[in-house]
Amino acid sequence: MDFQLNEEQNMLKDSVRRFMEDNCSFEQRGATVDNGAFDGGHWLQMAELGLLALGLPEDLGGMNCTAIESALVMEEFGRVLCVEPYWAVAIHAAQTLLASNDTKARAVLQAMGEGMALPVLAHEEAPARGELAYVKTRAFETGQGRWRLNGEKIAVIGGNIAELFIVSVRTSGATGDRDGITLFLLDANTPGIAKHNVRLIDNRWASHLVLTNVEVTQAQVLGKVGDGYAALSHANAHAMVGLFAEAVGVMEQSLWITRDYLKIRKQFGQTLSNFQSLQHRMSEMLIELELSRSMLHLALASLDLDAAQRDRALSAVKAHIGKSGQFVCGQAIQLHGGIGVTEEYVIGHYFKRMTLINAALGTSMHHYELLAEAERAA
Repeated sequence: MDFQLNEEQNMLKDSVRRFMEDNCSFEQRGATVDNGAFDGGHWLQMAELGLLALGLPEDLGGMNCTAIESALVMEEFGRVLCVEPYWAVAIHAAQTLLASNDTKARAVLQAMGEGMALPVLAHEEAPARGELAYVKTRAFETGQGRWRLNGEKIAVIGGNIAELFIVSVRTSGATGDRDGITLFLLDANTPGIAKHNVRLIDNRWASHLVLTNVEVTQAQVLGKVGDGYAALSHANAHAMVGLFAEAVGVMEQSLWITRDYLKIRKQFGQTLSNFQSLQHRMSEMLIELELSRSMLHLALASLDLDAAQRDRALSAVKAHIGKSGQFVCGQAIQLHGGIGVTEEYVIGHYFKRMTLINAALGTSMHHYELLAEAERAA
């Protein structure tokens, strides 16, 4: 595999970095956070830059780029701690819609790429603990191609600003079965959907959805009834790679902020960067960062493998990056001292973001358990 970026990829990375630094820096994001972690002006600018349509095919107005380009964008998001729901909309929801192979998804994707639609995936449930096939939300047939939905979805990132929900519902089978999961495309204002918005510790916003006797029809089904797991699995793989790339950006910036702090902070008449024990800690942080970058390359390469091999590789990457990210960002706080945990100073926010990256789509411990189960079954 060639790990060198080509000219177009370097240009993309540079343009995204400039946009992020000019519009989404830590010092500028207060108003955005207070507005539900969403800025309509920024979102339209992202659309104009082609970022929202990055992974869409050309016939939908997209740029037909690969997961590598999406990873480059997410790494830059991680560097500045951008709070806007790009990952939830342009990667997770977009890949779910693409993988559904449904004609109604095409119009949504085209509008999304232009910044005119905000779909998000509502899949996670409280007892799931990262298990992708866990869907307890039920659809009960009422006849003539109609269903009534009941259940709850938690931590729907970007749910507070979403216009459309892609809701995973069990139409048959037991709670953990892969078969029997159906995806429904619902307007956010559909009667029976109660939404409670919450601000997360990393200053992003999410929603808790309660579905009570929500009436839906066959026209709102994405793909085939009972066949939704394949689309969820495809989207989950791309979403995980996006998180890995963001984590690398978070770790890298944490490292350089800490390096710069040690160069100016003095103790016993000399800068902290002169203390050998602290130099060793910085070296360990750099090693974990570069290991994580290599694991990101593994994740990108695994997307072309069959589903079982891909998922095993992604679990290995998630297990490693979650652990390494917590180490790097935790050490960054330790090296800053008391100022590292204050709300006003940036470094603690990198640790908070890394904590939620580790929790998203299954924690490191969950993926270690999956790897252990796969090893026992081999």
